[in-house]
This record gives sequence, structure tokens and C-alpha cells, in this order.
Amino acid sequence: MKKEKEMAQYALDYALRRGCQQVRALFSAGEENEVEVRDGKVDKLHHSGGCQLSLSLFVDGAYSTISTNRLERDELERFIDKGIINTRFLEKDPYRSLPEAGMYYRGEMNDFGLYDAGFKSVDVDEKISVAKGVFDEIVGERVISAMAGVADTETYNYLIDSNGFEGEKRRTLYMATAQVSVLGEGDERPEDYYYVNAQHWGRLQKTGIGVEVLNRTIAKIGACRVESGVYDIVVDRRVASSVVSPLISAVRGEALHMKSSFLLDKKGEKIGSDKLTMVDNPRQYDKAGAKLFDNEGVAVVGMPIVEGGVLKNYYISNYMSKKMGVPMTQSGSTIIDFGLGDCDTAELIHRLGKGLYITGFNGGNCNSTTGDFSFGIEGFWVENGLIVKPISEMLMTGNMLTLWNNLVETSNDPLGYTAWKLPSMLFTDITIN
Repeated sequence: MKKEKEMAQYALDYALRRGCQQVRALFSAGEENEVEVRDGKVDKLHHSGGCQLSLSLFVDGAYSTISTNRLERDELERFIDKGIINTRFLEKDPYRSLPEAGMYYRGEMNDFGLYDAGFKSVDVDEKISVAKGVFDEIVGERVISAMAGVADTETYNYLIDSNGFEGEKRRTLYMATAQVSVLGEGDERPEDYYYVNAQHWGRLQKTGIGVEVLNRTIAKIGACRVESGVYDIVVDRRVASSVVSPLISAVRGEALHMKSSFLLDKKGEKIGSDKLTMVDNPRQYDKAGAKLFDNEGVAVVGMPIVEGGVLKNYYISNYMSKKMGVPMTQSGSTIIDFGLGDCDTAELIHRLGKGLYITGFNGGNCNSTTGDFSFGIEGFWVENGLIVKPISEMLMTGNMLTLWNNLVETSNDPLGYTAWKLPSMLFTDITIN
């Protein structure tokens, strides 16, 4: 990547010579591949790749970001000149500037074990074989249609700016997927989707995926509604992000500044039960989401978001810090470590006793200002700690602050391949209709 680094540096220097006071340059390159098997045959082979240069231009108090994949020097110069001219037409923003040099990450680059150097050596025939193996697991007289696939991506980012930052990051990701629809009762046609991923080909789960998605789909046959009421629920770890995402969005500086956060002015206050703990912990080896610096080069070291139900920190970026007049913390989430309990998901369902085990969210929304939510749900009815029947076409409604104050227990088995390490969660007194 020596040539590309030199090109990024040249673009940065040229923009400074042409009138920019500050410049950030990001060179990005990537490749992605996808294999899809349907009805036992290869239905899709996809390959794409490319690179681009993005420049953040700070010109006479105005700011813009421009991007191009035409990287010949003469074309690049014309592109930058036009970008600078256009930027001068924009409204001035006194809060836009590069971070102070002391905020940058300084040190060795580290891929945290998230880059597979053998990415290009994984043969397409091997991927097809894995996809066909997954597809062959989806067998049964109820199967109407099925699909299995394998996809992978490789990304490279090189970031420099005129305040002296320089850093780079490489990542790879592999994913195996399966989808199936089955013949249910009457006109019912349940379907489901399942996936696993890993940063290294050798660590990717390659069997059992088809069996899992088929079992999950067949379990939906005969799904019905239950009587509206207030129930205890368990939200499965695979879909827990649907209830955590509104929390993360509400602690972002952008939402606070727009006064569109239900957690506005609540730092230091109790916003959930003692079981609610979320810590942002970015520097973990071999964990998805690990990083040394953000998209401005600012070092990320992690921080508690919520501890024992008390809101400890907001995500405040360099820009929002200046605009809001508050100290910067971190621009966004990395690895979220959620407080864990003392049992797995199966035991948590047993402890639920009677209520709903939610395995899917189907649409709905959360009002970012008030925290009021309404989510379509599906899952299973539980009695005496045992799954009794599938349920669907129900709504879960309430308020985020009430929901998190009603968190009474979590499991100890978060998924290992996601950046947010979320367990299954047991809530009490949730309105279902």
C-alpha cells in the first residue's frame, strides 16, 4: 500500500497548498465475495472490489467531505480544486476543526487478531462446498424453499491529517448464512434466517447452520396470539440489540444537542435497575469491534456507560464537544460489555416460569425523545419454565426507562462474534397486546 499512502499524502499536501487550513485524508480499499446456493445449485457468485480517497476540507471556516475513486494525479488535483471552491460556498461552522494533536492515538498499529492474512487464498470452490453443505442440512418434507450462502469481506483504511495523525486498519470478516420457508398449518408459511460469522476462515462455523435454521423455522408452526396483558419476558441474546440500540442512540452527543434524547440531563442519575451495566471496552484482542482510534484518529480507551443502573457517560465526539461546550469522551460505541448473570439462556427461561420468550422483533419504533416504544414481536409462550407454543403478531409497548428499571436478570452466554456482547435478558411487568 506504499503507493496509495503516498497518493493520500500528496492529496493532503496539495489541498493545503490550494487554500485549506486543515485537511484529513482517508484512503479506503476493500473486496467482497458472495456465494449463494438455492435448490441445491449455485444461484449466485458475486465479487466486487475497489478503492476511494475521501478528503475532509476545512476552508476559511467552512467544512465539506469529498470522495473519488479517480486517483490519477491530474484528475485528483482538478477534483480537489473544485471541492475547495464548492466548500467556500457553504455556511461557516466555527466548531469544525481537526482534533488537538494531543488527543490522537500514538503508538504501534494493532489489528487485534481481526485480520486473516490468508483471505485471498480461500478458494471459491471451498466456499461453494461449505454453502452446499449448509444447504444439504435443510431437509424435510415441510421445506418449501431454502438458501445457503457464504460471504466474505476484506477492508483496509489509511488515515492521515494535517495535524500529524497517521494510522491504518485492516479487517476481514466471513459469514455463513441459511434461510428457509416451510409448509405450516393451512396457509401458514413460516420462515427464518440464521447466520454465524468470524474474522478468520478457519474459525468460521461451517456445519449445523442449516439444521439450526430449519429447527427454528419448524418451531414457528402453529404460532398464535396470547391474551393481551402484563407479562414477564425473556429477550433472547440474538435480538437483544433491538432494546439496547435505543439506549446507545440516546447517549450520543448528536441526540443530546438536538434535545431528542430521553436520557438528556440524566448523567449521574439512576436510569435502570442494578442489573443494568454497559461498559465500552475497545481494546480487546480477537473481539469484533476492537479499535485503537476513531474515524478522526482520536484514541479510544473505553469508558463505563451505565454502572448498576446509573448513567455514567455520554458519547461526545470532538465536534459535538466543541459545539456543546462539554469535554470530549468518545465518538461512538466499540465493544459493549454488558453485565452478565450466573446462568445460560435455557436456565433464564426456566427462571422466567410463565411469560414470553422473545426471539424476534418485527418492525415498530422507539420515540427517541420520550423513550416510548412499540415493537412487533414473535417468540414462544412459557409455562412452568418450559416452552409451550409459538406466538406471533403481538406488540410489546412501554417506555425505555420503565423497561430498564424492570430488568431483573441476565444470562452469562452472550454471542462471541458480535461487537455488542449482549446476554439474554429477563424483564418483569411488560405490556403485551
